[in-house]
Amino acid sequence: MKLAENVVMLDVAVPRGEREMLMHPTLAWDEAHLVLFDTGIPGSGKYFAEAISAVGKRAEDLTDIILTHQDVDHIGGARELLKRAPQAKIYAHEVDTPFIEGTETPTKLAQVLAAGTTGPRLDFLQKGFEASYLPVDVQLKDGELLDFAGGIETIFTPGHTPGHAAFYLKTAKIMVCGDAANVADGVLRGSNPAMTWNMEKAEESLEKIKSYDLAGAICYHSGYLKF
Repeated sequence: MKLAENVVMLDVAVPRGEREMLMHPTLAWDEAHLVLFDTGIPGSGKYFAEAISAVGKRAEDLTDIILTHQDVDHIGGARELLKRAPQAKIYAHEVDTPFIEGTETPTKLAQVLAAGTTGPRLDFLQKGFEASYLPVDVQLKDGELLDFAGGIETIFTPGHTPGHAAFYLKTAKIMVCGDAANVADGVLRGSNPAMTWNMEKAEESLEKIKSYDLAGAICYHSGYLKF
């Protein structure tokens, strides 16, 4: 879905067992940059590449991959995409960087381990993260501006994870929310409580997102909301 002159929301369906996981990553660009926000679960690389090709771009031309947070369904396809585009830099907020790089146990995996959970969920998380860890080239801070693709503002939005970040596409006035927000019944709502590290912080982050001058918001699992 084309949302602005240089912004597209992709719809990527990736097989997971007998089902598909539908994700809505964002692609933005200028003359020198092709920027992807989030990368799916391990095994997503070819599906993301196909979705990028379908909007007239090439995964091989990616220059920047921005990860909204540490979860395996956001970082899992990055390694595969880097094989296609080894020149691409990886960006993430500084708080979630150690979890993405594997120097700290990711929040969701730590919660499952602490609860003594066994079975498919533990197996998926353990194997998924092991296949996903990768170095972050650029660690971002709250308010940091990336001066490409029309200007991209980093917005620290903890709650879903400790270091979640949303990204405001300044020229288009579109917010890339990651999992800090969801679209439900035509309204922008907060992080899914069942998947949230700290609900109080998540609600504060939702209000922070809403405080921006928004033409629209892209939510990774629930799509686009026009304002």
